[in-house]
Amino acid sequence: MKIGDFFIWCAGSDTDLLSLCSQKERNKHIGYGTLVLVPAILALVSMSFALSTVEGIKALPILYFLGGLIWSLIIFSFDRFIVSTHIRKMDDRSELKSPAFFLRLGFALILGIVISHPLVMLYFDGSVQDQIAENTALHKKEIEKEYDTKILNIEAKLLRLDSSEYIKLEQRNTQAEIVAKEIDGEVIKNAKGEIATTGLYGKGPSAENKIKQLTILEEELKALRINQVVERSTYNSELVQLKNQQDSAIGAYSISADYLKREMALEQLKEKHSIVRVTQYFLILLFILVDILPFIFKTFSPFGMYDRILLDDSILVQELDHESRKVYLEKLYKQISEA
Repeated sequence: MKIGDFFIWCAGSDTDLLSLCSQKERNKHIGYGTLVLVPAILALVSMSFALSTVEGIKALPILYFLGGLIWSLIIFSFDRFIVSTHIRKMDDRSELKSPAFFLRLGFALILGIVISHPLVMLYFDGSVQDQIAENTALHKKEIEKEYDTKILNIEAKLLRLDSSEYIKLEQRNTQAEIVAKEIDGEVIKNAKGEIATTGLYGKGPSAENKIKQLTILEEELKALRINQVVERSTYNSELVQLKNQQDSAIGAYSISADYLKREMALEQLKEKHSIVRVTQYFLILLFILVDILPFIFKTFSPFGMYDRILLDDSILVQELDHESRKVYLEKLYKQISEA
């Protein structure tokens, strides 16, 4: 098979009829076949990329390429059917009056949209991946912030324990200083400016009383520390556990780069940068145009001999029986061949 015959087959045209027509007419149908093949190639790339984002098969290229090949064959069959079943009318006005024209055009538009969307996603793949990475980093910060709040709460409780111990320790140390000054016979004043010692040397009644107060504060400090042992241990265990959970949650978190996540990332990009939305629309229109080109070109291309034969044939089908049609067409083809 010649390469030209292959493209004619892609267009769904009749090679026997084209052999009776001029080379110009044949070239036109080779062009139709080329245009039919282009959307199928784009469909292969489109579906292969879409399937490569699926978690289950992304590690097996042969599967998503096979899926892309099957999808491209489906698109090729649809486009070939649309083009091959369309019979060119003698004038453009008649084409636009035909309901079949709009049905075929609508179906071609749908196919173009289906093919275009993954290709648009592929075009923005780098920016989409960056957006997904940014989303991952932001979510990790949210996880870190959530655990930081709990950690700060535990640390605040530990600080309160330290504060209560520090206050009691300060009271003990202040009282110990007063006892020492009382025994040494020094006169000191308290924080309120009141005289705290008698100024008499030795362990007199005042010194003994202050020593008893110091003993009470020592016992209170000791009891406070004993009571805080279990509480501190619990808080420290919770603190270590929360920090470990925070590290595990941040380390384990990851956003999958499946097709839905890419869609959401692309929407975020469009909200941030209006040029992304404009570019997306232009790309979609471009790929839709590529898919409907075979049908559009066949519909509005100059009316040729091939189209004349098909149109006459469709009229004869309605008017002649099978035998009469066969005899008539053989005579007609013979005349064309001799011409």
